[in-house]
Amino acid sequence: MLVETSREFGREPVVFGHALETLVAEAEVVAPHMLGTLERLELGPSYPLEVAYPCEVWAEALDILVRALSADVGSARAEFLLGQRYGERALRSRIGSAMNAHARVVGPERTLRRTARNLRTNNNFTDATVRALPGGNGWELITRPLPEFATSKWLRMDPPHFLRGVLTRSFEAAWGGAHMELVDHDETRGSSTFHVFF
Repeated sequence: MLVETSREFGREPVVFGHALETLVAEAEVVAPHMLGTLERLELGPSYPLEVAYPCEVWAEALDILVRALSADVGSARAEFLLGQRYGERALRSRIGSAMNAHARVVGPERTLRRTARNLRTNNNFTDATVRALPGGNGWELITRPLPEFATSKWLRMDPPHFLRGVLTRSFEAAWGGAHMELVDHDETRGSSTFHVFF
Protein backbone atom coordinates (compact mmCIF):
# COMPACT_ATOMS: atom_id res chain seq x y z
CA MET A 1 0.00 0.00 0.00
CA LEU A 2 1.86 3.04 -1.23
CA VAL A 3 1.68 6.30 0.65
CA GLU A 4 -0.25 8.89 -1.29
CA THR A 5 1.56 12.20 -1.37
CA SER A 6 -1.16 14.33 -2.97
CA ARG A 7 -3.79 14.11 -0.22
CA GLU A 8 -3.08 17.54 1.11
CA PHE A 9 -0.41 20.18 0.97
CA GLY A 10 2.44 19.26 3.27
CA ARG A 11 3.56 15.94 4.62
CA GLU A 12 1.26 13.03 5.29
CA PRO A 13 1.41 11.27 8.68
CA VAL A 14 3.06 7.90 8.05
CA VAL A 15 4.29 4.87 9.97
CA PHE A 16 7.54 3.35 8.77
CA GLY A 17 7.61 -0.12 7.30
CA HIS A 18 9.84 -1.69 9.96
CA ALA A 19 7.23 -0.83 12.63
CA LEU A 20 4.48 -2.61 10.70
CA GLU A 21 6.80 -5.52 10.00
CA THR A 22 7.35 -5.87 13.76
CA LEU A 23 3.61 -5.66 14.45
CA VAL A 24 2.75 -8.32 11.86
CA ALA A 25 5.50 -10.61 13.20
CA GLU A 26 3.94 -10.31 16.66
CA ALA A 27 0.47 -10.93 15.20
CA GLU A 28 1.73 -14.28 13.89
CA VAL A 29 2.30 -15.26 17.54
CA VAL A 30 -0.58 -13.65 19.46
CA ALA A 31 -3.37 -13.74 16.87
CA PRO A 32 -2.50 -16.03 13.93
CA HIS A 33 -6.21 -16.30 13.10
CA MET A 34 -6.16 -12.57 12.20
CA LEU A 35 -3.44 -12.79 9.55
CA GLY A 36 -6.03 -13.03 6.76
CA THR A 37 -7.66 -9.83 8.01
CA LEU A 38 -4.27 -8.09 8.05
CA GLU A 39 -3.67 -9.23 4.47
CA ARG A 40 -6.68 -7.15 3.44
CA LEU A 41 -4.54 -4.17 4.52
CA GLU A 42 -1.78 -5.55 2.25
CA LEU A 43 0.30 -6.59 5.26
CA GLY A 44 2.02 -9.93 5.59
CA PRO A 45 4.33 -12.27 3.73
CA SER A 46 2.33 -12.06 0.48
CA TYR A 47 3.09 -8.34 0.14
CA PRO A 48 6.43 -6.57 -0.22
CA LEU A 49 7.34 -4.36 2.69
CA GLU A 50 6.92 -0.67 1.91
CA VAL A 51 9.18 2.03 3.32
CA ALA A 52 6.20 3.83 4.86
CA TYR A 53 2.44 3.39 5.19
CA PRO A 54 -0.40 5.84 5.82
CA CYS A 55 -0.98 6.04 9.56
CA GLU A 56 -4.52 4.66 9.05
CA VAL A 57 -3.01 1.28 8.07
CA TRP A 58 -1.10 1.14 11.36
CA ALA A 59 -4.16 2.24 13.33
CA GLU A 60 -6.38 -0.32 11.63
CA ALA A 61 -3.85 -3.12 12.19
CA LEU A 62 -3.67 -2.18 15.88
CA ASP A 63 -7.48 -2.12 16.10
CA ILE A 64 -7.70 -5.59 14.53
CA LEU A 65 -5.21 -7.09 16.98
CA VAL A 66 -6.66 -5.34 20.04
CA ARG A 67 -10.14 -6.59 19.14
CA ALA A 68 -8.76 -10.12 18.76
CA LEU A 69 -7.11 -9.97 22.18
CA SER A 70 -9.71 -7.98 24.12
CA ALA A 71 -12.40 -10.67 24.40
CA ASP A 72 -10.64 -12.13 27.43
CA VAL A 73 -9.05 -9.08 29.06
CA GLY A 74 -10.85 -5.92 27.85
CA SER A 75 -9.54 -3.35 25.38
CA ALA A 76 -7.28 -1.29 27.70
CA ARG A 77 -5.51 -4.41 28.98
CA ALA A 78 -5.30 -5.82 25.43
CA GLU A 79 -3.69 -2.57 24.21
CA PHE A 80 -1.17 -2.67 27.05
CA LEU A 81 -0.28 -6.34 26.54
CA LEU A 82 0.06 -5.87 22.78
CA GLY A 83 2.28 -2.85 23.43
CA GLN A 84 4.51 -4.87 25.74
CA ARG A 85 4.77 -7.70 23.23
CA TYR A 86 5.50 -5.23 20.42
CA GLY A 87 8.12 -3.51 22.60
CA GLU A 88 9.78 -6.82 23.41
CA ARG A 89 10.02 -7.78 19.73
CA ALA A 90 11.25 -4.30 18.79
CA LEU A 91 14.04 -4.58 21.39
CA ARG A 92 15.38 -7.57 19.45
CA SER A 93 15.70 -5.51 16.25
CA ARG A 94 18.89 -3.64 15.39
CA ILE A 95 17.24 -0.27 16.00
CA GLY A 96 15.69 -1.38 19.30
CA SER A 97 18.89 -3.00 20.51
CA ALA A 98 20.89 0.14 19.77
CA MET A 99 18.32 2.37 21.48
CA ASN A 100 18.34 0.10 24.54
CA ALA A 101 22.14 0.16 24.74
CA HIS A 102 22.11 3.96 24.48
CA ALA A 103 19.43 4.23 27.19
CA ARG A 104 21.53 2.15 29.58
CA VAL A 105 24.49 4.46 29.07
CA VAL A 106 22.73 7.84 29.34
CA GLY A 107 20.18 6.91 32.02
CA PRO A 108 16.44 7.52 32.54
CA GLU A 109 16.35 11.33 32.48
CA ARG A 110 18.22 11.78 29.20
CA THR A 111 16.32 8.89 27.64
CA LEU A 112 12.97 10.37 28.65
CA ARG A 113 14.00 13.71 27.20
CA ARG A 114 14.70 11.91 23.90
CA THR A 115 11.26 10.26 23.83
CA ALA A 116 9.99 12.33 20.89
CA ARG A 117 13.03 11.46 18.82
CA ASN A 118 12.82 7.79 19.80
CA LEU A 119 9.11 7.56 18.96
CA ARG A 120 9.76 9.10 15.57
CA THR A 121 11.87 6.11 14.60
CA ASN A 122 8.45 4.46 14.05
CA ASN A 123 6.50 7.37 12.55
CA ASN A 124 6.87 10.98 11.47
CA PHE A 125 4.10 12.57 13.52
CA THR A 126 4.52 11.92 17.26
CA ASP A 127 5.88 14.59 19.56
CA ALA A 128 6.58 14.30 23.28
CA THR A 129 7.52 16.58 26.16
CA VAL A 130 8.87 15.60 29.55
CA ARG A 131 9.13 17.41 32.88
CA ALA A 132 10.04 16.32 36.38
CA LEU A 133 7.08 15.91 38.72
CA PRO A 134 7.05 18.17 41.81
CA GLY A 135 9.39 16.91 44.49
CA GLY A 136 11.50 15.01 41.97
CA ASN A 137 9.26 11.96 42.36
CA GLY A 138 8.97 10.76 38.79
CA TRP A 139 8.31 12.35 35.43
CA GLU A 140 5.37 13.63 33.43
CA LEU A 141 5.44 12.54 29.79
CA ILE A 142 2.97 14.06 27.32
CA THR A 143 2.61 12.68 23.80
CA ARG A 144 0.77 14.54 21.05
CA PRO A 145 0.94 15.05 17.29
CA LEU A 146 3.55 17.42 15.92
CA PRO A 147 1.90 20.80 15.21
CA GLU A 148 1.99 20.30 11.45
CA PHE A 149 -0.20 17.18 11.85
CA ALA A 150 -2.50 18.44 14.61
CA THR A 151 -5.39 19.12 12.21
CA SER A 152 -4.78 16.26 9.78
CA LYS A 153 -8.00 14.37 9.20
CA TRP A 154 -5.98 11.21 8.50
CA LEU A 155 -4.03 11.16 11.74
CA ARG A 156 -4.75 8.57 14.43
CA MET A 157 -2.37 8.52 17.36
CA ASP A 158 -1.36 5.28 19.07
CA PRO A 159 -3.86 4.05 21.67
CA PRO A 160 -2.54 5.30 25.03
CA HIS A 161 -2.37 1.91 26.72
CA PHE A 162 -0.51 0.44 23.72
CA LEU A 163 2.05 3.24 23.98
CA ARG A 164 2.24 2.72 27.76
CA GLY A 165 2.99 -0.95 27.14
CA VAL A 166 5.72 -0.23 24.57
CA LEU A 167 7.45 2.37 26.72
CA THR A 168 7.13 0.41 29.97
CA ARG A 169 8.78 -2.59 28.34
CA SER A 170 11.55 -0.40 26.91
CA PHE A 171 12.23 1.25 30.27
CA GLU A 172 12.21 -2.12 32.07
CA ALA A 173 14.72 -3.52 29.59
CA ALA A 174 17.09 -0.60 30.19
CA TRP A 175 16.91 -0.16 33.97
CA GLY A 176 14.76 -2.85 35.56
CA GLY A 177 11.73 -1.67 37.55
CA ALA A 178 9.64 0.98 35.82
CA HIS A 179 6.03 1.99 36.36
CA MET A 180 3.97 4.13 34.01
CA GLU A 181 0.44 5.45 34.63
CA LEU A 182 -1.95 7.02 32.14
CA VAL A 183 -3.33 10.11 33.92
CA ASP A 184 -5.11 11.86 31.03
CA HIS A 185 -6.08 11.16 27.43
CA ASP A 186 -7.68 13.63 25.03
CA GLU A 187 -8.92 11.73 21.97
CA THR A 188 -9.82 14.95 20.12
CA ARG A 189 -6.34 16.45 20.45
CA GLY A 190 -4.56 13.12 20.26
CA SER A 191 -2.68 13.80 23.49
CA SER A 192 -1.88 11.44 26.34
CA THR A 193 -0.33 12.30 29.69
CA PHE A 194 1.63 9.69 31.61
CA HIS A 195 3.46 9.64 34.92
CA VAL A 196 6.64 7.60 34.85
CA PHE A 197 8.44 6.24 37.92
CA PHE A 198 11.74 4.38 38.19
